[in-house]
Amino acid sequence: MADRQESGGMSGRLHAAVWGVGAAQLYAWGVIYYPFSVTGKLIAADVGVSLEAAFFGFSLLLIMGALTAPLAGRLIDRIGGRPVMTLGCLFGAASLAYAATVSGPVAFFASYVALGLATSVTLYDASFASIVQVAGDQGRRAITYVTFLGGFASTVFWPITAWLCDEWGWRATYFVFAAGLVLFSAPIYAIVLRPAPTPQKTFAAETGGEAEPERPLEGRERRFAFTLLAVAVAAHQFVIAALLMHMIRAMQNAGLSQAQAIMVGMAFGPGQVLGRFGEMLWGARFPAVVTGRVAMAALPLALFFPISGSMSFPLAILFSAVCGMSNGMVTIARGTVSLALFGKVGYGAIVGDLALASLFARAGGPVALAYGLEHVGLRASAGIALVFALAAVGAMEILARLDTRRRQVKNALVG
Repeated sequence: MADRQESGGMSGRLHAAVWGVGAAQLYAWGVIYYPFSVTGKLIAADVGVSLEAAFFGFSLLLIMGALTAPLAGRLIDRIGGRPVMTLGCLFGAASLAYAATVSGPVAFFASYVALGLATSVTLYDASFASIVQVAGDQGRRAITYVTFLGGFASTVFWPITAWLCDEWGWRATYFVFAAGLVLFSAPIYAIVLRPAPTPQKTFAAETGGEAEPERPLEGRERRFAFTLLAVAVAAHQFVIAALLMHMIRAMQNAGLSQAQAIMVGMAFGPGQVLGRFGEMLWGARFPAVVTGRVAMAALPLALFFPISGSMSFPLAILFSAVCGMSNGMVTIARGTVSLALFGKVGYGAIVGDLALASLFARAGGPVALAYGLEHVGLRASAGIALVFALAAVGAMEILARLDTRRRQVKNALVG
């Protein structure tokens, strides 16, 4: 039987928090993380750096986000998500505005360091820790709904960013995005991220349900489980980050036209949303770790398409969609599996430490694939990526066995 992370339906207050945070996450991902895929070449030409150096700047964003994620998580545990994420949006806006004014390499790199700091207090890991404080025993459902909305970020904001850059230039685009963080996202967090009335009273109690007691892992099992989850997520994100950043180039290397390659890249977003929609419909019927197992298994299956050497346009669309589905479900699993295995106490620190592993992997993946595409080609690069994907599958399968024992002990105690 699945862990009942929630009981009863969501209250009106929790509905407002979930959809508000989800909308704010869609916007934050759309204006902080995804624009660089469109603006990177423009920024490089404008500030006088090579395209490779510009991508290094984006890697700095990921690295700084990784380094500060554990601190952000612990800060949310200590003072709450409401002040951290509200102020984080204001800092993110200031960082975007600063990035819009840079005129040379040093200032460009400094601006992306600042944006990296902003990611740790504005994106998913911070939002997971914050929404769990509001949702109580309905944390798993809340995380799923938040990521569902956030999954539309690339699909919505890539064309918006391209249109704004064509009309006004990338600098004005960044100023517009900064204003949105101040006027849209920050007020949402200030209004909806109010913690539950007391530590004991959860939304399950408010809606008449009886919360099932937690049975988090402890001691050596807890440390081993965290290591396995970190390995699984990091290996998966190493591959996904590389594919996201180089999808268009990789598809062109496979023989597709630029227009076809762009369409293939666009299929990633709907696939991501589809995976999260499936979790919304059926996820509550199974333990949280099942989502992780399905997500990890989907990635090596997708990688067999480029390894086969026959990447027709329909197969490339399917490849991108399955990769997106895998990533969409892993984003949910990262939050829900952590909640199931480690509990709500200190949850912000857990997701922050997990982000440290995954974000470093996301920083290294694009660099590795850029080298691979240049020197060994798409098929060999996909073969190397398959090794990482299979490592993620193996780690998650071992973790699933630990979770099975945990739930058996929990059921025995409850029974």
